[in-house]
Amino acid sequence: MIKINLGSGDKRIDGYANLDKFDTFNPEYVHDLETFPYPFKDNEVSNIMLSHVLEHIGQNPDIFNHIMKELYRICCHEAEIDIIVPHPRHDNYLSDPTHVRPITALGLELYDLESNARWIKINAANTPLAMIHKVNFKIINTVHFLEENYDNLYKKNKISKEDLEYHIRHYNNVIKQTHYKLKVIKENG
Repeated sequence: MIKINLGSGDKRIDGYANLDKFDTFNPEYVHDLETFPYPFKDNEVSNIMLSHVLEHIGQNPDIFNHIMKELYRICCHEAEIDIIVPHPRHDNYLSDPTHVRPITALGLELYDLESNARWIKINAANTPLAMIHKVNFKIINTVHFLEENYDNLYKKNKISKEDLEYHIRHYNNVIKQTHYKLKVIKENG
């Protein structure tokens, strides 16, 4: 099993095979993540890091779905995928013209078979992408990193959890970035 750091750029990770579209920082693999297949075998990968990468690729929905299918193909059962992205309502996301897709919990949950089945049962309008594309990713952890001023207010108890949640739902520049951890679920294990 190998661990891979996709879209590594200058952020190489020891113990991981680093892959980037450009050879500027000498990654072990030079490959465009919108070109298929990836240079890895089926079920070969136990961990993937995608730090500030996923929001830059897959502007076309068919390409994004193919990226998710390719991640699923190369991962073994119970592989973990760490996805770190700017929050889509933060200026860091909004101001970068290379950001082509917001990454959200609900967007990732579309690739979860259990959620798909639940939505079909209640007649929800959510697209069952896990069923359509034969993948299954479970979000096992989500960590939001607050903008410094909100983080300070919350730590000093100057804003309640309820007020913070209201601000997160209604205002920009509250959450700076989010770290999602996904687990790959494969029936054959």
